[in-house]
Amino acid sequence: MLLPKFHAIPQKELLAAIYDIQAGIDQDDRDTACQAGCFACCTDQVYLTGLEGELLRAELARLGREDLLAKAGELAPQTTAPSYTFNQLAQCCLEQREPPADQENQALPKACFLLEGGLCAAYEARPLACRVMASQSRCAPGGEAEGDPWWFTLDSALMQIAEHVAMGSGYGSLAAVLAGDQTALLPCQPLPGLLAPPEHQDRLEKELLPLFARKVDGQHLGRWMDRIRQESQTGRDPANIGKTR
Repeated sequence: MLLPKFHAIPQKELLAAIYDIQAGIDQDDRDTACQAGCFACCTDQVYLTGLEGELLRAELARLGREDLLAKAGELAPQTTAPSYTFNQLAQCCLEQREPPADQENQALPKACFLLEGGLCAAYEARPLACRVMASQSRCAPGGEAEGDPWWFTLDSALMQIAEHVAMGSGYGSLAAVLAGDQTALLPCQPLPGLLAPPEHQDRLEKELLPLFARKVDGQHLGRWMDRIRQESQTGRDPANIGKTR
């Protein structure tokens, strides 16, 4: 989904700040078995926002990989829209109700089409879902990652914040987002509140303070998030959020 060409809210810069903070946390606080060439978790079942797709699409174009963009177009018709976004799921959890029935394709995951020789062809612009994936032990194909429960809490919070920042774009599978297939995307939703068990709440607040205080275009990221929420509550078309008046 294309974002407005001229916008007052620096959404791409806000997302870049989230990526940067996440990279610092990952380097400082995680002892993982992940390394180059370890790609068991790199499957086609990756979900991201249209804002992330814009950065990823631009990186592929910069690298001259129009072939991979064409591949996304081929694969997009085979994907279905997710049943809910990350923030919609969080809203259900906070309200203690069941999320919508899962209508996603239940086929076994396949290798991501961006993989080449066990490496990501657009690693520097990979989406947050890929950035937060980590394991304390080497993953086997078809197996599961082994991580600290705290990681899940922090990563979920970052995913929620990234979706909030991407308001006005869609949410869906990698192929559908890159291809701009609007029929297979859901609109990004505002942050309803952060999901965190009681034992993680104080730590989460402390970890997120540097992110919310991060200056982007002269204003704290937290203030930009408030601005996005305010605009989403005016009843304006979500696709117009961020446009200059």
